[in-house]
Amino acid sequence: MKRITKILRRKVTPSIQEKLSFLLKSQYWPLEKLKEYQWSRVQELLTHSYENVSYYRMLLKSHDLKPDDIKSFEDLKKIPILTKRNIQENTDKLISGLCDKKNLFLNSTGGSTGHPLVFYQDENYLEWEKASAIRAWKYFEGFDKEELEAVFWGAERDIKKGLSIKGIIYNVLRNGMLPLNTFYYDSDLIIRYFLYYNFLKPKILRGYASSLFYMANFIEENNLKIHYPKAIISSAETLWPEMRKKIEKVFNSEIYDSYGSREVSQIATECSMHDGLHVVMENQYVEIVDKCIIVTNLNNYGMPFIRYKIGDLADGIVEGACGCGRHSMRLTRLRGRESDNISLPNGKVIHGEYFTHLFYGLFNVDSFLVEYRTKQNNLVIKCNKLTSEDKMSLKTRINEDLSFSNINFEKLDESTKTSTGKFKFIKVVHI
Repeated sequence: MKRITKILRRKVTPSIQEKLSFLLKSQYWPLEKLKEYQWSRVQELLTHSYENVSYYRMLLKSHDLKPDDIKSFEDLKKIPILTKRNIQENTDKLISGLCDKKNLFLNSTGGSTGHPLVFYQDENYLEWEKASAIRAWKYFEGFDKEELEAVFWGAERDIKKGLSIKGIIYNVLRNGMLPLNTFYYDSDLIIRYFLYYNFLKPKILRGYASSLFYMANFIEENNLKIHYPKAIISSAETLWPEMRKKIEKVFNSEIYDSYGSREVSQIATECSMHDGLHVVMENQYVEIVDKCIIVTNLNNYGMPFIRYKIGDLADGIVEGACGCGRHSMRLTRLRGRESDNISLPNGKVIHGEYFTHLFYGLFNVDSFLVEYRTKQNNLVIKCNKLTSEDKMSLKTRINEDLSFSNINFEKLDESTKTSTGKFKFIKVVHI
């Protein structure tokens, strides 16, 4: 089967292969060499943006700056952070004057933070995106680019609905993956999917963190016998510790956490040491400002994002050689999105991880949503598998921890997912 798929699979273009070959060498460069390369790319991007992108030309001039004034990574902090609102209000001004918009590739986010975006990317960016993803999702785990992977995803632009024989054959032979759209969960569809999965025995399993967690619970509850993959890649959502434990236990395999976004592509990847996530320094410059992740993509000259506040949180960035042999900087403890926080009138701030510790201790619960209604000052917990005792216990615990007692319970439905099928378990609504 593997020999047949190698013959029929859609080939990686020479440009992507060239970038991938570079990344496979550069991942073992000393840190100083990586920083030198990264800084040269930052300088090139700044010069291009100042000369050809009206937004940055006006921004730098308004702060009495020119590219020559930015002489170090520390100096880069003089450039104001780019926010989602900045992008929404200045989309055309962020596009390079050297580009015709018709020749750029339109992309967008699903708006899981409440701030949907549309933006443009050039062909060079897309090649770096593909090469970085192959390295992160295949080579970091010890495989090559031809390895078959099972994929639990939800964005219909990436994976279509349904599970037809024709679609499976096409995706396996041409795209090297066995996909399941997890936007909607259907028990019969899942069971049928695992029949194909057990037959093909993919060595890699990749998916949304919440989809992997849901499947782990489904397999356990239905006592399904499954093929164990050699590696699991979690991406697109925060992988909380309780989720990691359950997924690794059920699939009897090691998880590699992966972090990226549609705006800037692959940002960082966990290696076999599981000691932080290695930043793709050849493609991104990453900063942490007050726990917020700030990203400068080095390869989208069509619509540059310089010091972009992506909306995610991490504890910090560390340097130093890793046991895997790589020297790239590492993100420590991804903590979800800024929107995963709830600020109460009593001054307490609840982070989403607080609720994961509460709920994943309740082993009958596989999904939940906590909605804070600001005008009512009311926490509404949506979950379908809580007993009366569970509800009383949760109320007591939250009141003891947060001095907050205005708590109600409702049923959970599929509307809690975003437009790309991700599961959002914290929501603030102004009602």
